[in-house]
Amino acid sequence: MNEPVGVPDPVEIADRSDARKKVARAFLSPASRFPGLDGRVHHGLIDAYHGETGLPMDESAAAAVNSAWAEVMAGHNSVAGGPRSDEFRDVSLYNKRQPLVLRRLAADRLFQRLSRPVPGMPPVAVDPEDVVVCPYSSTVLLEEAIATLARPGGVLVCPEGYYKSVAGHIAKFGLRLVTSPVTADTRFRIDPEALARTLEAHARQGDLCGVLLTLPGNPVVADYTVEELAEIGRVLVAADVPIICDMSFDLLVEGHTPIATLTVDTDAGPVALYDRVLSITGNSKAYNAFGPCKLGAACSGDRAWLDQIRDRLRVSFQRETTHLVRAVLEATSAEYLAHNRKLLREQVDTAHRMVAAINARFGRSLLRPLGSADGMFMTVEFDDAVMAAAGVRSSADLEDLLLMAAGVDCVALDRTGSPRMGVRLNVSTPRRGTGEDGPGLLGELFDRIERLLERIDGGLTYAGVLLERRIPARSRRVTTVGVLRETSARELRVALTPDDVEQLVSHGLRVAVQRAAGWRADFTDAAYTAAGASVADTADAVFAAADLVVWVKPPVYDLETMPLRPGQLLLGFQDPVRRRERIRVLRGRGVESLAFEWIPRASDTAQPDPLSAMSRIAGGVAYREGREWLLAADPERPVRALVLGCGAAGLAAMDAADAYRDEPPTAVGRHIEQKDDAYAHGAQEFLLDPNPAEVAEHIAAVQPNLVICAAGQRGTRAPVLLDHTALQSLPSGAVVVDLTGKAGGNCVATRSDDTVTVADEVTVMHRSNFPSTRPKAASRAYGAAASAAILRFGAMT
Repeated sequence: MNEPVGVPDPVEIADRSDARKKVARAFLSPASRFPGLDGRVHHGLIDAYHGETGLPMDESAAAAVNSAWAEVMAGHNSVAGGPRSDEFRDVSLYNKRQPLVLRRLAADRLFQRLSRPVPGMPPVAVDPEDVVVCPYSSTVLLEEAIATLARPGGVLVCPEGYYKSVAGHIAKFGLRLVTSPVTADTRFRIDPEALARTLEAHARQGDLCGVLLTLPGNPVVADYTVEELAEIGRVLVAADVPIICDMSFDLLVEGHTPIATLTVDTDAGPVALYDRVLSITGNSKAYNAFGPCKLGAACSGDRAWLDQIRDRLRVSFQRETTHLVRAVLEATSAEYLAHNRKLLREQVDTAHRMVAAINARFGRSLLRPLGSADGMFMTVEFDDAVMAAAGVRSSADLEDLLLMAAGVDCVALDRTGSPRMGVRLNVSTPRRGTGEDGPGLLGELFDRIERLLERIDGGLTYAGVLLERRIPARSRRVTTVGVLRETSARELRVALTPDDVEQLVSHGLRVAVQRAAGWRADFTDAAYTAAGASVADTADAVFAAADLVVWVKPPVYDLETMPLRPGQLLLGFQDPVRRRERIRVLRGRGVESLAFEWIPRASDTAQPDPLSAMSRIAGGVAYREGREWLLAADPERPVRALVLGCGAAGLAAMDAADAYRDEPPTAVGRHIEQKDDAYAHGAQEFLLDPNPAEVAEHIAAVQPNLVICAAGQRGTRAPVLLDHTALQSLPSGAVVVDLTGKAGGNCVATRSDDTVTVADEVTVMHRSNFPSTRPKAASRAYGAAASAAILRFGAMT
């Protein structure tokens, strides 16, 4: 039977995830900056992807391993021949294929929940003859068990929420994985009715080979009553096929009942699931074994099946490794296992509280934990509507978004067969991408996620994050770029120059330029035609032709009157604070607004991002115009400046002060690392993250007569640093030039695109197009950055 149309291949999903992360990581580093709440900035990646508990081995077990190793070494250096020499030479106990000592220990320790179940459940006598072991990993046993079921065109049914790598293990033997859905609620339990329908359908088709369960669950640990397990058991018995159960998390979960302990009543009499189920586990999770101390184990009452698996195993034990594994299993105490379950539960409970606090601050459930709070992972479902608004179409996109925008590496739920918009997070021991862990990382992880949700609420999109991180898009290829004539008042720039067009055309892109788009910046239509562009008479024609439309500022006309289409990209400054709702409406039509305001400040000064490029021009022009206004009445007046903000605009203003040989300004920055930049650009004093009262106090003491306002985070509302008290403290005739007016303004008196006079003849100015006073130079700088972004969106990965 062919794969149903529209059903994604699980192996391709996993491969795509791995390949996409490889691409993204090439653009990220330990120095990459990721925003948190309240202006916090975090560095590097958090690894919430890995599958380790991060807990140490039992101290008694560690000591036993050391002793065992010493015995092994002593045996190699003595005539006697080894530790516990009689046992070590026993070909049954230390058999290289199936050492009896480990099968006994596995039956008693690893499968203890079968032989010593929760109260009320009859025990299962796990005989060592019912156990198969292999060195290093339970994955080897899982693969060999799958191999015994494989036949051409066969299907293995797995309930939604299987281990992330299972699809590859199944495909390796020519089988196809088919998923049956779990319950739609947050309990995430196997749905017996859905499982029965899936099994019956494939039994009728003749391709059903078996069932693979993951219980108590990985990534989602689900709580089941005995009756709920029995209901699943009845479905499995009715299907009459082999059942593999991955129970690796069994001893991490308090009170778990393995499904193999159940006996199901049927018309033909009771059926013990122990005789139908192959239970597989290992000692790497609960026992925290490592390297040569690890083993995998499987048990079942179906000894014929065990014989098939045993015959397939080609990896042998060495007596020395058997001795080390034995030490771990014998010396690890029940108290250690119980204590670790308590520690993990406390950590997951803490993560649940953090999620609840995030939801409370937003006033709605943006994050929904799935399953119980047991185990080592938290699986979180994100609100579908919020993700759709961000252009996130699947959990694979969400996995990308968290990695690129928040620096959080995690596992998308589609890798586990689930269509839900969610991810698996290792909250028991998140660690830096460099490998270090720490007690504060859980809080930092959710601080990053909450800030990302805030940014999405403010208009950030998946496509915008790709632009922000300069990561090639994986979306439909851009083939035609449209350049609009600017319509904002007094806007003289153009988004692309003829040189930029020539570069895009050389990369195989078509470019349509609206007639007279560049004439105010001294670029003629003939120059664009010579560069390879076509000239369109109207904006409608540009929108109709282009996959990506680029501008400097949003058009003043209603974009919905244009021939927009799903998948179209609108690139440029978007004014996301004031145009937030308009951007949402466009996104609802499938049109993505890619805001240059979201792109982080470029560290490569040879090719700055558009906002940095324009900010540099704006900072210098703002200082010059403010200075001219100030000196118009008294040309001999010394200029003493206060510069709020140490971004590109603020630093350019400081450079201008130095160029004019004015008094060295005072700089205000939010982060201590900005201090050296400020001094390098001529500041004589640096104020670290002052509140408005502290700014007013500084003004009263120093009496600056020119204030340049350029403080704020990209794409967010500007902080008010110059309040009424500060304005009243300025000397008579002082000038305030606010570059942040469109984001609300750093000055309480700022009016967008206006000049006002407040008490004592203090002038407060704002103009949103300072760079437009130098239209040709500004267009060249803007176009260079814009064309680089366009080429990224024209690339396929």
